[in-house]
Amino acid sequence: MLAGKWRVDGASGEKFVVVEGVLPAPHTRHGSTYVTFTQDSLVALNDALEMRYPGKQMVGWYHTHPRMGVFLSTYDTWLHEHFFPEPWQVALVIDPHAQEGGFFIRSGDGALDPQRYFGFNELIGAKKGSVVHWENMQPEHSPTAVTGG
Repeated sequence: MLAGKWRVDGASGEKFVVVEGVLPAPHTRHGSTYVTFTQDSLVALNDALEMRYPGKQMVGWYHTHPRMGVFLSTYDTWLHEHFFPEPWQVALVIDPHAQEGGFFIRSGDGALDPQRYFGFNELIGAKKGSVVHWENMQPEHSPTAVTGG
């Protein structure tokens, strides 16, 4: 699960998500090509969110597609729509073998395109480089925001 806040840029009115941490989802059901959250997953995630990231929200979720590419499967799309229904919540998919990744966001009308993913802006802070090295995109460095698209 991705923890953070969603924001609106005061100057441009652009909405964006700031991802500030991650939490692994316990009590999931999974197979070689799917994962699903259970009621126990959601309870544990909410408890962990309050304890580790007080004042933050579930801004989305992440999972991997080893050797399959960056996309949302039909099941991933269903899971996102049912467990992360807010228009600002994101899905992050990473293919660790190809070193690729991308964020999936809803369009203005609420639709989620399972093939169209976006990069991000990265808050570097005191660091002088990115911790993310995806072959399919380069992060844009920004002093103020991390965006999902």
